[in-house]
Amino acid sequence: MRNLKKLKMKIKKYSQNVFLHAYLSIVQIMVKLLDPTFLFGEVGRGSGKTTHMLAPRIDRVQNDMPGALLVLAAATYKSIIDNILPGVLEYFLQEYERGVYFEYGKQPPPHFGVPALENPAWSRMEIEKTTDFKHTITFVTGTVIKFVSCDRPESMLGLNAAHLFIDEMIRIPEEKFIERIIPALRADRSKFGNSHYFMGITGFSSTPNFETDEDWWIKYESDMNPALMKRILEISYHVDMRMAAQIEARANTDFDEEKKYRRFLDRWTPRLNAARRGQTLYLRASSFSNIKILGVEYIRNQIKNIKDSDKLNTSIMAVRKTKVKNMFFGRFGKQHLFEDGYDYRQADKYSISDRIEWLSSDLKYCNPNMPLIAGYDAGPFSSIIFAQEEKSKRIFRVLKDMWVYHPDQHDELAEKIDAFFRNHKRKEIFLYYDRAANQKEPEYRKYYPLSGGLNDTDANLLSAALKARKWTVHLLSKGQETIWYGQHYRLLNKLFGQNAGWQILVDRNECEALVSSINHSPLKKNEGRVELDKSSERLDFEDQAYYSTQLASAFMYMLWGKFNRLLPASDRRKPEYNGTGTGVYTS
Repeated sequence: MRNLKKLKMKIKKYSQNVFLHAYLSIVQIMVKLLDPTFLFGEVGRGSGKTTHMLAPRIDRVQNDMPGALLVLAAATYKSIIDNILPGVLEYFLQEYERGVYFEYGKQPPPHFGVPALENPAWSRMEIEKTTDFKHTITFVTGTVIKFVSCDRPESMLGLNAAHLFIDEMIRIPEEKFIERIIPALRADRSKFGNSHYFMGITGFSSTPNFETDEDWWIKYESDMNPALMKRILEISYHVDMRMAAQIEARANTDFDEEKKYRRFLDRWTPRLNAARRGQTLYLRASSFSNIKILGVEYIRNQIKNIKDSDKLNTSIMAVRKTKVKNMFFGRFGKQHLFEDGYDYRQADKYSISDRIEWLSSDLKYCNPNMPLIAGYDAGPFSSIIFAQEEKSKRIFRVLKDMWVYHPDQHDELAEKIDAFFRNHKRKEIFLYYDRAANQKEPEYRKYYPLSGGLNDTDANLLSAALKARKWTVHLLSKGQETIWYGQHYRLLNKLFGQNAGWQILVDRNECEALVSSINHSPLKKNEGRVELDKSSERLDFEDQAYYSTQLASAFMYMLWGKFNRLLPASDRRKPEYNGTGTGVYTS
């Protein structure tokens, strides 16, 4: 008994020095233990999908296929740099020493991938083939991770990847995944075919909203064999425990015990990996799966702060939305979004170690020699939408959304505009807005007074702030009459229909809040009259950009100003009474 206590004390002391003691949620443990060829996770916010699921999986894969090329993919290259890499690098920087075990953004040290005699399987092959390390992650095993995206088809050229990692699958259209990403998965089977990770896919995402997000990838759920997953989980648990026991036995110089565990591992590890090969794990878990780390207060705060039930259900609860509402922008859909809006020539000059500032000059479709067309919705929450037109192709592209809210006002909004478009050569804006921006004393100023006590219209104040920054502004809605909701509604149906004559396209990445606002703009009918339900504009200011009709209204004013001529004269007639702001019109 005394000897057993001594042994436990020795093991405990050794464990504290060697083993990493960390909490993992049940979902994170299942990802680690099951670990098949294909792994898909539909998981809620805060579940640790990047730092505790994706990044450790990358580590296991790169260790099992030394010298291989791996690919990290997303809808846009910008998304990889801004949203995915920080979490992946957080894991490796926390667990390992940079420059010893892994490196990123620069050429790795000479010892990376050297085929040492004690491990001849290691290879410098992929490292030697790599000429630009600014946008790569490399490992001491000789494995290299390169980045590819749907908006950069050239990023896939010549790649022969052994495994594919994807994040934010809700942003990747199926046809682009098949045509632009999957072809990169074609490594040499003779070199890496012994690994059960070979030719596998690891993908993560939040739960899709079927009305606005890509959801094709949920079909992989039907590929999973639950009974086999249960068997793999059981065997993997015993293998994992024996691996730890073997290390402890070696530390205690108990070679008989070590040999016993090694025999078990030599027998069962190949069987386990053979069972994993070609299999699919599909995990669907809410934020509650990580409640011990997040805490109950996190969930309470999310429920309190996410005012939109659809967003709460998909991002926190992992509940798939199926109900379709009647929306004011009823014909607006995925076909009106574009994903390839970035020009990466400037970003390519920087390493992923650098902080990259994205400006209008990084937008592929923003012509710096053409003026900007803008839609403006004034008020204590002020929003503005920017667009340009390609007249020869009859394409109207919406390029950027911006907003400020009280206490920030016209000057702060102008500063945002000037900063983002600092490289724009033709500093000229054609501004459309609602008639409320022409009022010298709008009702909201009783509650949100202007800085300095100025007394002028919102349109003039924004124009003056921009002119002070060397912009030319044309106010195109002076004397604007009331535009009824029915008029807006019919124009929107025409523009987003199939026979508008013009194609309206919105940058899904730079106008994410606008797209969300459009999809949070319900239609209601009042005594047969079509109306836009603007009750969401009573939300807290910080929630209004994504979950209210504010940005959608700015978009609507711009479209009316540019395209109301497409309606018949009867739909463009001046209303019989002079109301305030946007009115209603019998449908």
